[in-house]
Amino acid sequence: MPPTTPSTNVTFEIIPKNWTKRRKAKPEPRAVAVEIPEFVYEKNHQCIMYVTYDDGSTREYLGRVLQNPITGRWAVDGMHVAVRVIT
Repeated sequence: MPPTTPSTNVTFEIIPKNWTKRRKAKPEPRAVAVEIPEFVYEKNHQCIMYVTYDDGSTREYLGRVLQNPITGRWAVDGMHVAVRVIT
């Protein structure tokens, strides 16, 4: 069973999201880096995501830790930005 204390040696891969199917396309900054200092391997754990964009701006989102029941892969979804956990 994975640890339930905050993990510091975890890397994240940004999952690209494309809303153009539902909305008119407009230029938006792309996420280039994500930090989640409170990440824990626990389903539905809420954590703060610090996202840096290519235009230099930084935003903070509330994320939720998810685990795929079939593959067992972990992810964090912050609605605007989602990431896969790479161990």
